[in-house]
Amino acid sequence: MAELRAYCYLDRLQPQFASLFASACRGFLSVEGMASLFVEVVPGIEINRLTDVALKITDSRPGEMIVERRYGMLEIHSFEQEEIQHAGKMILEELGLTQEERLVPSILATSIINKIDPYQAVIINRNSKGMLILGGDDVYLLEVTPAAYSSIAANEAEKHCNVRLVDIRFFGAAGRIYLAGTESEIQAASKKVVETLGNIKGRKH
Repeated sequence: MAELRAYCYLDRLQPQFASLFASACRGFLSVEGMASLFVEVVPGIEINRLTDVALKITDSRPGEMIVERRYGMLEIHSFEQEEIQHAGKMILEELGLTQEERLVPSILATSIINKIDPYQAVIINRNSKGMLILGGDDVYLLEVTPAAYSSIAANEAEKHCNVRLVDIRFFGAAGRIYLAGTESEIQAASKKVVETLGNIKGRKH
């Protein structure tokens, strides 16, 4: 039986998040305003069966399906929130689980770099696909597990704060996000990220 590691519903994709995700995904592109669902399971190969269920029953489109050595991750999206909610319900029924049987997010690391050095900003920018960090920016860093929860953390931070989404990793052993902006906005974003992840109910690791 598959274990539900992450179940993460995003009601409305924000502009930067949607664009950054679309720039790297191998499936159907996402755009601002769509609803989205991220699901992570183990064994990883089980994500194929869950993708089949979601796509055959609903009018949702897969942005990404990743089968790793251990974990499997699926992202689906649609302009119709009801379609994504229905797809999520069908996935849970196929698993024989409830949403509350997912793992809760575990923050592995969270920190703020004040007035980042221009040389470090350049190094980070060369390995990212999102917005640029500028020398003197404040930068917020997060590492979380299960990795898929980085999606809602980044999307909610962008929704509520005037920050730049520099990079995001939403699969693998841990998820990561990089945000840049002014000191006050980064402080606000860090609080929003912790609040968002803390409100996700599930089982302990």
